[in-house]
Amino acid sequence: MKRAMLLGVALLLSFAALGAAGDDARFEGRPVFREGVDRGYYVWSEGNEWHVRWTTQGKLLNFTGQVTAEGGKLSDLDRVDLEKESRVVRTGSRPVVVRGPRGRLHTERRATTAVVTHEQDKVEKDGDRTIRFRARTDADIDGFDFEVDKNVTTLRFVLEIDGQRRPVDVEVGRHNAKADGNPFTVTLR
Repeated sequence: MKRAMLLGVALLLSFAALGAAGDDARFEGRPVFREGVDRGYYVWSEGNEWHVRWTTQGKLLNFTGQVTAEGGKLSDLDRVDLEKESRVVRTGSRPVVVRGPRGRLHTERRATTAVVTHEQDKVEKDGDRTIRFRARTDADIDGFDFEVDKNVTTLRFVLEIDGQRRPVDVEVGRHNAKADGNPFTVTLR
């Protein structure tokens, strides 16, 4: 009986060690999410490349956080959905009264656009091991991609929406699994 218990404990410890040696498998593959329909963060990997996206259900929200690497460096940071200066947020038309060629007044509909600059949005590296970001998003998909070098042993993600860290707002990998916590750590090696 005692021998069976020792064998059971040894097996549990070996399985735990295997899980700790690389729990990044559940992060593989893109989760399913839709612009303007879903709300939250989506995190996944494809080899050494990692992807972080966020979207809302059409409500303007503040997304902030950071990703930190241990044991190695982060590289090739690419911001997703950031246009050079600005982007169109809303288009529409408004009635305008104009004088026609014969002096008669009539109403025309003229297109209008609201433009927002991305000066307040930032995704940047802080040294070789940390990425910090802040963005305001509504009915859009934003995010960033980065690569990890072969020496990175763990990644630590801190992801906030309007200042709150809620694991229910984070889905990972092709199976849209919920994150274990927020912040959460991914063991790569």
